[in-house]
Amino acid sequence: MTSKLLLRELKLEDEAAFLSAMLRSQPLYGPWMKTPTTQDDFIELYNRYHQSNHKSLLLCDESNQIIGVFNLSEIVRGVFQNAYLGFSVVIDYAGQGFMSRGLKMILQKVFIEMQLHRLEANIQPANMRSINLVKNNGFRNEGFSPRYLIINGEWRDFERWAITYEDWEVLQR
Repeated sequence: MTSKLLLRELKLEDEAAFLSAMLRSQPLYGPWMKTPTTQDDFIELYNRYHQSNHKSLLLCDESNQIIGVFNLSEIVRGVFQNAYLGFSVVIDYAGQGFMSRGLKMILQKVFIEMQLHRLEANIQPANMRSINLVKNNGFRNEGFSPRYLIINGEWRDFERWAITYEDWEVLQR
């Protein structure tokens, strides 16, 4: 198992490796999400996640191989201090605990470095791998949203999972 993991922002130079990883990983994503698979998709993702209210962070091993992606979107400051979390693993690393380790790093970044108060992940009810990932890292189920997002051309139902700074802080003890 890779011992050292790092989080870093998505760079333009990541295009070839990123697209290759996403294309290889399509069998994992199925109905759950649509990931970038073309140069235009990558540029759109890069541009979106380099706005002040978005961040795309790659989880990499010590040789800079992409293990997974964590996207923070709609980062809101002021009285809300919230962001939405999306994530995907590269198929070569699925089921090996890397995304759990990466999520712990994301939570540290969100709550300490970025000083947000709350992080929400919206997950389709049948996506048990993703639900287990957030649940095992302290997120709680806050409800059900019918026809919440369009995925692969269809309105899909989602469960809302969230964690606050206070929830996370208890887990650190």
